[in-house]
Amino acid sequence: MSAAPGLLHQELSCPLCLQLFDAPVTAECGHSFCRACLGRVAGEPAADGTVLCPSCQAPTRPQALSTNQQLARLVEGLAQVPQGHCEEHLDPLSIYCEQDRVLVCGVCASLGSHRGHRLLPAAEAHARLKTQLPQQKLQLQEACMRKEKSVAVLEHQLVEVEETVRQFRGAVGEQLGKMRLFLAALEGSLDREAERVRGEAGVALRRELGSLNSYLEQLRQMEKVLEEVADKPQTEFLMKYCLVTSRLQKILAECPPPARLDIQLPVISDDFKFQVWRKMFRALMPALEELTFDPSTAHPSLVLCASGRRVECSEQKAPPAGEDPRQFDKAVAVVAHQLLSEGEHYWEVEVGDKPRWALGVIGLREGKILEAHVEAKEPRALRTPERRPTRIGIYLSFCDGVLSFYDASDPDALELLFAFHERLPGPVYPFFDVCWHDKGKNTQPLLLVGPDGGGEA
Repeated sequence: MSAAPGLLHQELSCPLCLQLFDAPVTAECGHSFCRACLGRVAGEPAADGTVLCPSCQAPTRPQALSTNQQLARLVEGLAQVPQGHCEEHLDPLSIYCEQDRVLVCGVCASLGSHRGHRLLPAAEAHARLKTQLPQQKLQLQEACMRKEKSVAVLEHQLVEVEETVRQFRGAVGEQLGKMRLFLAALEGSLDREAERVRGEAGVALRRELGSLNSYLEQLRQMEKVLEEVADKPQTEFLMKYCLVTSRLQKILAECPPPARLDIQLPVISDDFKFQVWRKMFRALMPALEELTFDPSTAHPSLVLCASGRRVECSEQKAPPAGEDPRQFDKAVAVVAHQLLSEGEHYWEVEVGDKPRWALGVIGLREGKILEAHVEAKEPRALRTPERRPTRIGIYLSFCDGVLSFYDASDPDALELLFAFHERLPGPVYPFFDVCWHDKGKNTQPLLLVGPDGGGEA
């Protein structure tokens, strides 16, 4: 029973200042504090209007704090006991029990529950325990440094969240700017996702930041308490020391680990653009270029129709090549009249069941046609289509440095076959290699698809 008075003093002490309660209030979680101590440590309310309990980190509403009249009366009664005297026997507290780490009177030590324990005179205990104070202070300072670093990390994460969302929105705006009319719903959805991520991340990080700041304030408060205890007289020092060190070890044991939050947002990339294109198919592509073949560049074996949108390889013996330096004399090919130099372009070629063909773009050098980026042959395809393409779509972006080939056989979808990612050195012509007729096995024509979506018959 003689241990009960010391325990009573401890139970009636505020866990923040380690003094007897002054105007005690109780939070919704059941923990009690001095009203002033709680206001100092809890800080500003979070977005939901709650503060964190310093003992258990549970959210509590400031308006729900209730004055604990019962605690106040108990503290008032305990205050009537003379300072430095046993609350049960009213004798001076002159002996320190090492086993229970409390100051006791002579009666408690010889006849009470502390009989047979490891006991020291108060003066000797004071001298011995005071030598341990620097080590306690060092631990406290190290804990403060660790938590200050954690606070800095969390504050940096908050900046990263804002920057990540800012960059994400910028990429969305850049990629979808030209498709605004068709993608308003998608942009709104992506923006809401970004807001959700930022909101959830911000709430989580701010709550963690509030928890760490609250914990850091407790550590700083303990440092002040240690400094105050160090200057106390012997009896008061020994009375406070056990409370201080017990509370300190509890705080250090409850040290919250630093948190790391991963920000997950859709990746804005070429594949992202392609997925959007698949959903919105041709409506999101640039308008079909109205191309026509340039007969002055055609290989002598090629036969062009009057409209300039149909070309095939003749099985007849080819006439000699002309004098135009741009005319093909080796590749059975032709280019379009139209020279492309900037912006975005899209055109389609009907290949049907033609076995061999090649499509791409070429440039000019010193007035002569220079072959480059000739692609879309089946062996070089990025993936093997489930069916043989009968129509090829070609997308060219000078700004992005992209030349892409699509299976455009399905009028409602595009499937990527191959893509180049390289800045073009200058203007280019659409290029069409009809390939050799192969003794009648490859005589099928290539047809340029017009703006109406149809090819030349």
